[in-house]
Amino acid sequence: MLTNLFSKSRPIGYVVIGLMLLATYILHLLSDLKWLQSPTVVIEKSFLFVVMVFSVLLIQFITVKNYLAVNNLYSLFLYACFLILFPTFYDDAQLIIANLLVLLALRRIISLQTLNEPKIKIFDASLWIFVATLFESWTILYFVMIYLAIIWYVNQDYRNWIIPLIALLTVTILFYTYSLFYNINLVEFWTDKYDVGFNFSYFENVYQNIALSFLATIAVLFTVYQLTNLKSIATNQLTLYKNIVLCFVIGAAIYIITPEKSNGLLVFTFFPLSIIGGNFIANTPIKWVKEAVLATILGVSLLLFLLKL
Repeated sequence: MLTNLFSKSRPIGYVVIGLMLLATYILHLLSDLKWLQSPTVVIEKSFLFVVMVFSVLLIQFITVKNYLAVNNLYSLFLYACFLILFPTFYDDAQLIIANLLVLLALRRIISLQTLNEPKIKIFDASLWIFVATLFESWTILYFVMIYLAIIWYVNQDYRNWIIPLIALLTVTILFYTYSLFYNINLVEFWTDKYDVGFNFSYFENVYQNIALSFLATIAVLFTVYQLTNLKSIATNQLTLYKNIVLCFVIGAAIYIITPEKSNGLLVFTFFPLSIIGGNFIANTPIKWVKEAVLATILGVSLLLFLLKL
């Protein structure tokens, strides 16, 4: 059933995924009705849901545009399940916005493989990442992907190496202007943001721990599959999938080193995991195995979501 529903890019598949996210988002908000007391907060929550939906659609755009999957919705479905598995993400406006900005940057980084307008893409990707650091500081680690993409695709032109610094200068000037208006101490702002911490005892209930363990199991399965299948990937696509694996490593690193941890920080691993997982499911020849994987991920995600309400 699930295999047939998401094996092709059909409108009904998008509708089902959208309803899954809307239903779980509303149920999560209804668990604490304080937000209804302020019209401003109601507008903010509505806006954040729109941002999340846009992020999900952006993932499908990146997937299809760069041939990361063959005309299916498996990656989109997995991404939605991961969001449902960690609903603390729904409450964090900073993370929701930072995640969108990172996805916009990854869209430009991944599309560098086409070699069309590389300078514009490098600038855009750098700009999105530097803006994302204002919301989640350790997203600066994605800067590594920009320079690796330059090495892999467009290292002949020395000007490409300077463009990220121009983007940094642009964001610095704009944020400095903003700080003057709102009396922000820039030194304190940045020094407070770049702390490192390895305290993992933040779980509010046992279900958060189970959800993390479940995602870790999925991550190991999907990553081992991807690494063992790199040799079978076409040469022109190999660097692209190395980028996806690197994206997962950076997302995991952000979660590990951020001092104020929450399961919501794992959102930075969802995009690469959903791509790798989508290919794993699509390339599995036995239909009942596909169905079992999809049903297990959906079932566990919904069960843990309901138990955490």
